[in-house]
Amino acid sequence: MFVERGYHATRPQDITKAAGLGHGTFYLHFKDKQDCFVAFIEQAQVEIDAAIIDRAASAKSLPEMVEAVLVSIYDYAENHPGVLMTAMNAETVVPADKLGGGTLLQRWGEKWGELLKTQAKQGLVARDFDFVIIGQAIVGAIHQASSFSFERGRSRASLVKALTQFIVRALTPRK
Repeated sequence: MFVERGYHATRPQDITKAAGLGHGTFYLHFKDKQDCFVAFIEQAQVEIDAAIIDRAASAKSLPEMVEAVLVSIYDYAENHPGVLMTAMNAETVVPADKLGGGTLLQRWGEKWGELLKTQAKQGLVARDFDFVIIGQAIVGAIHQASSFSFERGRSRASLVKALTQFIVRALTPRK
């Protein structure tokens, strides 16, 4: 309902009605609508992360890993229309302290940073980065490039290729 109607137009009674439950049941599970929305965001993150981990697990190189992450994100967005965009805009309706660990984009940036640190230990990524900052930069680049490309009707394949090349070239250790 948050995807279809938006946060502000979705009422707790709409959620319980759609679920076939009594209105009071909502409050057995959630303190308020914001609490329900945070649960929605967290569930979306769990699903996306699982899809990424599943696909990226077989990657044998930095380019394969980056491509696997990108393809997983875009597959999820296509298979769950509107969910990713709704979850990414959470900070517009939920205070940061209620998001437990930052916005979805910030959490992904942290995960990218952790992943890059691991890759650096294996010699696949340059070691002289502040991985926390670089993780956030990568998420920002993916978000902006994706929005721009889809708005302009560019193909997903060209987007994945361009982002993969950019990220890999930026991260590869200099010889």
